[in-house]
Amino acid sequence: MRRLSLALSLLLGACTASGGDGLDFPVDDAPGGKTDVFGRRLAGVAADFTPNPLLREDEDRLREDLRYRREVAWATARHVLEPVPLLGLAETTETDPELRLEEGEVPDVARWMTWYGIDDLRRVFQQLYEGAEPSERVVRAPFTDDAIDAAFRENATALDRSRRWPLERYLQHVEMLGTCPEGVSEAECARRLNSNFSGSTVGNARILYSPATARHVMESYGPVRDCLAEGLDAAGITTAPASDENFTTCFEREFPTDAVLIKAQWVRADFGMDLPAYDTDAAAMTRRLEGGGTWEESGDRRVDPSPDEILTIRLRNGDTYRLAGLHIMTKELRHWQWITLWWSDTPERDFGADRPASFAEGLDPVWANYKLCSVTWYAEHDEDPAARFDADAPSLAAALRATHAGAGAPTWCSNPYVEHGQNNARTNCIGCHQHGGATVAHDLDDDGAFDAFDLDRVIDDEALYPRTGTTEQRAVFPADYLFSFNRVDDWAGMVRREVEFFERVDEDAVRPRVRAVLDATGDATAGAALFDANCVRCHGDDGRGTERAPSLFDRVPMRDDESVVRTLLQGRGGMPSWADTFEDAELANLLAHLRATFGAPPE
Repeated sequence: MRRLSLALSLLLGACTASGGDGLDFPVDDAPGGKTDVFGRRLAGVAADFTPNPLLREDEDRLREDLRYRREVAWATARHVLEPVPLLGLAETTETDPELRLEEGEVPDVARWMTWYGIDDLRRVFQQLYEGAEPSERVVRAPFTDDAIDAAFRENATALDRSRRWPLERYLQHVEMLGTCPEGVSEAECARRLNSNFSGSTVGNARILYSPATARHVMESYGPVRDCLAEGLDAAGITTAPASDENFTTCFEREFPTDAVLIKAQWVRADFGMDLPAYDTDAAAMTRRLEGGGTWEESGDRRVDPSPDEILTIRLRNGDTYRLAGLHIMTKELRHWQWITLWWSDTPERDFGADRPASFAEGLDPVWANYKLCSVTWYAEHDEDPAARFDADAPSLAAALRATHAGAGAPTWCSNPYVEHGQNNARTNCIGCHQHGGATVAHDLDDDGAFDAFDLDRVIDDEALYPRTGTTEQRAVFPADYLFSFNRVDDWAGMVRREVEFFERVDEDAVRPRVRAVLDATGDATAGAALFDANCVRCHGDDGRGTERAPSLFDRVPMRDDESVVRTLLQGRGGMPSWADTFEDAELANLLAHLRATFGAPPE
């Protein structure tokens, strides 16, 4: 084995570069994201995405000028794809004398490959929620900015606390990534190194979240938990937003402008597996859209692209994958900018014909083999999108005439490697994603209640979802267009499960005090004094409620004594915990007053 000058040089004593240490590659149970803490340790804290601050001012132009829309999309995609250093690895070289980089060089990976997967979100949320006080958990107190920053830093070094990954083992595996066999050319070795490091950071993740997206998830856990309990069933097709500033139901505010989501479509490349290739020229698209509107999984032909032609990664367990398609959603626009890239063996034609010469500069050269489409709204506002390309990109102009019906018709954007099934070649991304997070849609039987949302009907039921679901239907977007909210990654479900776990833990912790209060004999008169001193400012002098808190005449009779005492000890909603304020005897007095004044529990 030998190393390139840019590869890692490890000072491991007796450890060799042969890779024959017989070590396994432990992975978490998570279905996506970084395959384990090893990849996150290499990447460190994820690289930020810098949004275009002027893009929202250009929203009308983006809708009305497809050429400008595509220029912006190529520029956005380039920012997402551009290489960034493995900061986690660089940090290790600064703190651990066993590891150094020759000539101070740090390997690069694409920006999006450093972003967070669902297992990262789980680790960060677990640390934040477990670190909160029980009194904070019960009222869904928001995490502080400092706590969130610290949790993401801790996540980046989770490997350091893993018993499965002592430092020596980590260094051995890094060394294996940074070496090449004898007899391999310099160019081939460099390509393999890029594949090794990229594969180790991104794994074969399907959905990745930019730092701002992941942070918004952490900041919004309280509203998300409450929304799952009671908010989604009210967000039907005809529901109006609660305010002009927020069209979601599950967040206190919409995602920030630097929020980005990535959905990657990886295809296995081992064992001689080939890849379907798709024609997207005018003739092929006309045939496809006039037919079943389907991207056949077999493709128009089968090809076997080399790693020099398509982004290829090698995972640490030896599996090799090709990146066939990449969805990019950026919140630079309020309704997101929708970009999708797909690999092609005819990259200079039709949807790749206008690729800027500067696009691939500084990027892995394989990105010059990907085509692109983009939308920013449901309906096309460009009067003649194809005419804008007649002079310098005639193959693109022809393809646009086959896929775009002009102003007033739905926009078009579909990825052959991502969108499969009947009618999926007719979609436009935004139309389907408007239902992200939804559990209900129409009131089909006119009973005053919204019926369950069926995603499979969106592109098949023309009566309910016209034009294969591409038209604007909702005014409220429950999860701000994100299907990963409660499908696929289901990170809202992850939040719910963690919260419910700690609810049980916290209930167990207060059980002895609950029993002690219930066993005591309370004095209602003494309890009235406590109520006047501590409770009237929220519940009112007469207990009938204020803007701060509900009427106790409604709440107290509905709960048994144990439930009332638990609420006093743990808090609920906006009500704080009184566990550290009152002794058990005082709580018994307060309970006696509540019962005497506001009613007995149900029998």
